[in-house]
Amino acid sequence: MDFDFDHVHLVSADVDAMVDYFQRVFDAKQVSYNPDFKGAPSAVVGLGTMRVLVRGLRPGETPDAVAPGRVQGLDHFGVVVDDVEKAAEWLRSRGAEFSVEPTAGGVNGRMIAFVRGPENIEIEIVGPFVGA
Repeated sequence: MDFDFDHVHLVSADVDAMVDYFQRVFDAKQVSYNPDFKGAPSAVVGLGTMRVLVRGLRPGETPDAVAPGRVQGLDHFGVVVDDVEKAAEWLRSRGAEFSVEPTAGGVNGRMIAFVRGPENIEIEIVGPFVGA
């Protein structure tokens, strides 16, 4: 059985602002938008070969109570690039704010950086895999 990565699904208080951020900063493309998907707006943006699904809050949900049964939530998701420092320059020119500047601080010295997005989401920018 082979598995491939499909998507990251974010719940957002402001779907339009989240989609706009990915389009503006990462040059992502909006794939779909539904203003009322099971009671909330929902959008899909394409980021390279990855999809980011963004769903708004449904009636009765609050940001802290969307998934109260989950002890651990999404810490971050990562996108891979050939050159983290060049990607950081490009992202910064588009308004990205870094919570961690480019550093060889990843596993086996892999280059990494972290961008802080809307609603404090963390997006890791990683260089090619290093080592065994």
